[in-house]
Amino acid sequence: MVETGPAADWARKQVDHNRVPVAVLGVASSHGIEDIVAFGSDGGRQATTDDHFALFSVTKPISALTVMRQVELGKLALAASLSDALPGFGVGRTDTVTLEQLLSHRSGISDPALDDGTPLREALTSAGQAFYSGSLVQYCNIAFEGAAAMAEWADGRPFEDQLLALAADTGAHGLTFNTECNPHTVHGTDAAGLDVQAMYKNRHPGAGLFGTATDLLNLGTELLRNSGKAVRPATLAAMRRPRTREVSHITTRPQPLRHTGLGFQMPANESDLFAQGIYGHPGWSGTEWWMFPEQDRCVVFLTNVLDTPDRGVDTNELFNAVAVS
Repeated sequence: MVETGPAADWARKQVDHNRVPVAVLGVASSHGIEDIVAFGSDGGRQATTDDHFALFSVTKPISALTVMRQVELGKLALAASLSDALPGFGVGRTDTVTLEQLLSHRSGISDPALDDGTPLREALTSAGQAFYSGSLVQYCNIAFEGAAAMAEWADGRPFEDQLLALAADTGAHGLTFNTECNPHTVHGTDAAGLDVQAMYKNRHPGAGLFGTATDLLNLGTELLRNSGKAVRPATLAAMRRPRTREVSHITTRPQPLRHTGLGFQMPANESDLFAQGIYGHPGWSGTEWWMFPEQDRCVVFLTNVLDTPDRGVDTNELFNAVAVS
């Protein structure tokens, strides 16, 4: 149980030290959810274990899993070109942007702001070129709109329908792009210059999902089981394979450096960690979703403040707490 364990103590500390107003922590294994605990209150709203939070970039691996279902069905290839699915994209570019590059932040697409009022597909089509595809690594949100476009091209169904099918298959029934789920208010948006409501309207496949701890724990349980309900074992292995180790990174936040597979991130420096082979993803809103295959653990940490590392929230502390929980 995590109620009195190191991981729960770590989550409670983030609230007690006023780093975040609320925190929900959950731990699961391949056998299912072990425990979920909630701490703190925000504006008179007490945090509960069933609350929805804005997941921000935790959306990315979920979208990647959705897209990779089309690859394992033979409807799409990692080497497929985005311009084939979206003929208006890349006019004037001399390179080819592939699905594999889109999912590993190597597309070279100039990333518009998350709250840009331009419809995502239009913004993607008109996006500029930051570098030759494959030559560098630069975090890119709009690339996941490209991956979504390719999944739609391959399958014929709207991407959101495909993602919700993944959610239903894995017990993540609360995942949604709809703000009617009453998510916690995200703090720090004014300081960051982010119009979060405009971002929500985009239903962004790289940053727009809302979810509960139960949703992410149930999906994580299926990944730990390698059950095939999300994707097949060989597909998951390919997604966990780092694709950015030998490529230079362009980043405004060098620490902690993480390598990227297909949608998933992995710690680049494991020397400070008890566990190896960790994979998952953080979100700008302070959310965390990580799998620990060696320890048979999935951890979810949900909160509602942008740039939590700048407030003293140390994810490596959480990783080590989970490894011994």
